[in-house]
Amino acid sequence: MPNYWYKALTGAGTVEQGWITAPDEAEVEERIRASGSFLIEARAKEKPKAASVRTDGTVPRKQLLAFMEYLASSVQVGMPLLTTLSDVETRLESRKLRKIIGEVRESISEEGRSLSEALALHPKAFPEMYVTTIQAGEASGRLDFVLIQLVAYLDWQETITGQIRQATMYPMIVLGAIGLLILVLIGYVFPKIIPVLQSRTTELPLPTRVVMAASTFLRAEGIIVVAGIVFVFVAFRFMRKRPKLGRIVDSLQLRLPIVGDLIRNVNMARMVTYLGLFYRSGVEIILALTLVERMLANRVVASAVNRVRLEIEGGETMAAAFGRNPLFPPIIVRSVALGESTGQLDESLARAQGFYEREVPSAVRRMITALQPALILVMGSVVLVVALAMILPILSIYQSIGVRR
Repeated sequence: MPNYWYKALTGAGTVEQGWITAPDEAEVEERIRASGSFLIEARAKEKPKAASVRTDGTVPRKQLLAFMEYLASSVQVGMPLLTTLSDVETRLESRKLRKIIGEVRESISEEGRSLSEALALHPKAFPEMYVTTIQAGEASGRLDFVLIQLVAYLDWQETITGQIRQATMYPMIVLGAIGLLILVLIGYVFPKIIPVLQSRTTELPLPTRVVMAASTFLRAEGIIVVAGIVFVFVAFRFMRKRPKLGRIVDSLQLRLPIVGDLIRNVNMARMVTYLGLFYRSGVEIILALTLVERMLANRVVASAVNRVRLEIEGGETMAAAFGRNPLFPPIIVRSVALGESTGQLDESLARAQGFYEREVPSAVRRMITALQPALILVMGSVVLVVALAMILPILSIYQSIGVRR
């Protein structure tokens, strides 16, 4: 008995697709009608076998943004989905993403899957947030609106990432320059002049002795130092992956002076953005909070969202649940309370998101402003110690020559 792939219009006004095993197309139509739907199309074809190995992997956010922008624009003007996927496949720069989109198109055309089901087969390229949001758009018949919201989210995320990268670039450059200066002076310059200084003076000044000891240690135990740095880095990554240890690390990050304020603001901005995106897309609030909890990188904030969800499931209002946790700032609590009381939660969350779009760049600027004096002080101190280590022995030599005369 042949397999039929069908597309039908349900009583709720949504389009469903699937497979039916029937002797002919008339039987397919009869079964669809009996279920309360109207048959749009049916084709006899071989049902796909078990899924083969599919292409998957992390895709650069810029490439994902370009794909979503094209997809949203095409769906908005009414272009057929398969035509859109065929067209965009040739326009993408990422070879991996082109192959993934080709497999998505085949899953839709050959296997009868919906867009969200086809994307779900590539979880690394399209995480759960994308699949759930698009699935909500398909169910509500607002796929174009949902895709536009996803594009706005990706654009926001790219902006935030750029601002954080900009904030960390200056300190990293300064610290790298300090480290390179120390290595050159201690590893190359001082070993050349130490014999001269030792032969000319009886007792070297304290800064010189400190730098000489550091130079001797680095040249003798350099491998141990490098191994220690690598060990600390690996241990930190290991701790981050362990739930309990990772929670401690995340909690310490939020308490860090200067940087902790930025980390908190970024996590709050992501929370209101995710929650607003899901709510506007038609995702039920409990499921939306569950997804937000999974997507937040900081475990302390994610745990706070988990407690909010549990309290709402227990019958509390959203405003009361958010208000009980001191981790959430007043702007979020007031926005949720206002949106809940007026029935316009999406607009209230959008205003909170707008607030953080202004606040995160301000936090970045405050962090840079606060770090600049500290970095200048560190660099000046290092240069001063090294300069004294070189100048004081030379002055001592000149003094000894003057005494002999």
